[in-house]
Amino acid sequence: MAKQADRRPRALDETSSDLSAFAMGRKKARKLFEHARKAETARNYDYAVELFVQGLSFWPDALNEGLQNLWLVATNRLRMGGKPPGFLLARKYPTSGKDHAKSLNNAIHLFGLNPNDLNYMEQILHLAAKAHCDVVAQWISPILAAAFKTGKKLNATHYQSACESMQFCADLAIEFDNDAGAMDILKSCIAIAQLWAQHYPDSAATAKAMSDASSKLTIVKGKFAKGEGFADSLKDGDSQHDLQDREKKVHTIDRNKQLVESARRDWEANRSVPNKLLNLVNMMIRIEDDDSENEAVKLLMDEHASSGNYIFKHKADEIQMRQLNRKLLAIRNRIKENPGDEALRQQFHEQMVQQSDIETRIYEDRVQHYPTDLKVKFELALRYFHAKRYDDAIPIFQEARNDAKLRSHSRLYIGRCFFAKGFYDQAVEILQRAVDEMETRTGSLANDLNYWLGMALESSGNKDGARKVFGYLIQQDYNYRDARQRLEKLVAESKM
Repeated sequence: MAKQADRRPRALDETSSDLSAFAMGRKKARKLFEHARKAETARNYDYAVELFVQGLSFWPDALNEGLQNLWLVATNRLRMGGKPPGFLLARKYPTSGKDHAKSLNNAIHLFGLNPNDLNYMEQILHLAAKAHCDVVAQWISPILAAAFKTGKKLNATHYQSACESMQFCADLAIEFDNDAGAMDILKSCIAIAQLWAQHYPDSAATAKAMSDASSKLTIVKGKFAKGEGFADSLKDGDSQHDLQDREKKVHTIDRNKQLVESARRDWEANRSVPNKLLNLVNMMIRIEDDDSENEAVKLLMDEHASSGNYIFKHKADEIQMRQLNRKLLAIRNRIKENPGDEALRQQFHEQMVQQSDIETRIYEDRVQHYPTDLKVKFELALRYFHAKRYDDAIPIFQEARNDAKLRSHSRLYIGRCFFAKGFYDQAVEILQRAVDEMETRTGSLANDLNYWLGMALESSGNKDGARKVFGYLIQQDYNYRDARQRLEKLVAESKM
C-alpha cells in the first residue's frame, strides 16, 4: 500500500502518473482558489463558485482549500438571495456522461449554485465513487448524511445506494492510506444506515449495511490509533493525538488548551482559509468559559470587519446567544434553590428582557443578510411574538408558513397573535386549518394547536366547539395545561 506522499494523483485525466503535471495542476488550482476568495470578498458569489470549480478540475482532492471553501461560498450565495440553477443552466453541466471526472466536476458546480439540493449531493457521492475520488466522498458524505437526517423520508433505494457508494469510497480511502477520510465516510454511512433502518425496520439490508460499515470503522480506527497508514505520515506525534482527541466530546482543561494552541498555530499559518479560524473557535468554545468565548467572539468580529464575510459574525452571534442562555439558566437554577427570593426573580426578568432585545437585533440583522431564509424569518417573528410585537410578528410568520416544515408552527403563532389582539374569529379559522392539515394529530405541536383553538373558540362565544376541542385534548393528554379545568367549567356552565 502506497504512503500518503506517493498517492496516485487524481486530476481529470486519472490515467496520468506524471507527478510534475500534477504539481502544475495544484499550482493552477491554488491561483484559481485565491481569485475565488477575492471574488467572494467582493460578494461576486457566482464568479467565486465558478473559480473554485475550475480549480477543483485541476485538483479535485483539495479538501480545505477547494471543497470546503466552495461549500461556504455556496451557502453565503444562497443566503444572499442567489438563485438555484434553472433548467437551461443545469443542462450546461451534464452529470451523466462517460467521463466520470468531468461529470463529477459538473455536479460540484451545480451543488455550488444550490447546496441544499439533495439530488446534487447524491450525484457527487456516486460520481466520486465512479471517478475514484475518495477525498470528494470524504467531503460530501457528512453533508449528505445531515441532509438525509433533516429531510423527509425517501425511497429505500436512496439510503441503500448512498451506503453502497460510501462503502466503496471508504475502501478507496483505505487503499490510498487516507484513514481519516475513511473514518469520516464510514461514520456517515453508519448514520445513513441507522436512518434507513428507522424508516424501513423490516429491511434486512439495513443491518448488513450497518454491520459492514461498523466493522470497517473499527479496523481503521485501530490501525489509525497504532500509527499505521495515514496517521504514520503525520509530521509529529502531537498532530496524531490532536486528530484523535478532536473526536472526543470531553477533554480535560489542560488538553483542551493544547488543542486550542494547536488550532491557533494552524490558523496563523493559513489565515486565508476561513475553516482554520472556524476550527480554532470551535476548539475555544468546547469548554464553557466566558474569557475563552469572548476572545473567540473578538477574533470572529475582527475577521468579519477585515473580510466582510458574514459567516464570521454569524458564528460570533451564536456564541453570544449561547452565553445569554447559560446566564439565564444559572439564574433559573438559583431560583429553584431559593424560590422565595424576589431579587433573583427580578434579575431573571431583567436578563430575559436583555436577552430578548439582543436576540431580536441579531435576527433582524440576519434577515437583512439572508432575505430568502424562512427559518431565520421565523426565528425573528418568534422574538417579536414574545416581545408582544404582534403587528410585526404576523406578516413574518405569514411568510414563514411558505416553508412546509414551518407551516404548522407558523400557523400556531399567527393564531396566537390574533388571539392576543382579540381577533378571535381569525384565530379560530387559521388554527382550525392548521389542525385539519396536520399529518399527525398527536404530539406537542398538535396539543398546542388544539389548546389555542379551544381558547379561541371559547373567547369567540362558541362554547360547544370549545368543549369538543378541550374534550379531545384531554383524551390525548389529561393534564395538558388547564384544558381539564376549562372543560369542567364549560360543562358546568352548559348545565346551568
